[in-house]
Amino acid sequence: MDLEPWAAYGLELQDLGPKGRGLVAGKDFRCGEVLFREKGFRAKSPEHLALEVLASAEARAQVSHLHTGPLCHLEGHAGTLPHGVSEEEWFDAYSKVRFNSFELNGCCFLPIMALFNHSCAPNAAITQLPPHEECHTAMVVVAEQGIARGTEIVYSYNSDCLFVPLRERRKRLLSNWGFLCKCSRCQVEEEAGLEDDEEEPPEMPQLLSWEEVDLKNVNLFQARHEARFAGTVAIWTCRLP
Repeated sequence: MDLEPWAAYGLELQDLGPKGRGLVAGKDFRCGEVLFREKGFRAKSPEHLALEVLASAEARAQVSHLHTGPLCHLEGHAGTLPHGVSEEEWFDAYSKVRFNSFELNGCCFLPIMALFNHSCAPNAAITQLPPHEECHTAMVVVAEQGIARGTEIVYSYNSDCLFVPLRERRKRLLSNWGFLCKCSRCQVEEEAGLEDDEEEPPEMPQLLSWEEVDLKNVNLFQARHEARFAGTVAIWTCRLP
């Protein structure tokens, strides 16, 4: 029996309750270690990516498990549909691509990476691998203390959101990905009443109310593009800048 792609890397797909499914570490991982590699699809827009997915039976099978988001902002479709594809099928494919893709020299879609959930206090990050003209990526541990077995692996869908106030962060995530973030950091800040402060971004004393390890993870996440790879392990200092 063939292993699921993530299982070969020591990851487990688990039901995580109200938040849905997610990938969990099936073993201990060190800081800088590669968790998963994937070569995805790339096109100039989500609309064109959806057409590319629909043109391949293999690609259709790869996206069948993914979340679909609201499409109230979309009108029509991009270009001529592949033979035998209905508009309903195109809208379904577009919705899955739209809410599970990101910018990487164009629009990049990674069906397996889409199983990793978002957090505003990430312990992992996506980085691009050579050749850079292809959508070839790796998920890498950025948590300084590593990731222990049984821990969910999470990354930030948009690193720019890591350094904005709670309300603005949630607004961006809701607008772009269709969910209200309830990660551990957002819940701590909500309980502290930070969502009610709309005037200025939080100062460092407020940021220091996070656990120290979360601050280190955020700084390491921001520095992810400095990673270089040798074999399956990143050459990463795993220290604050």
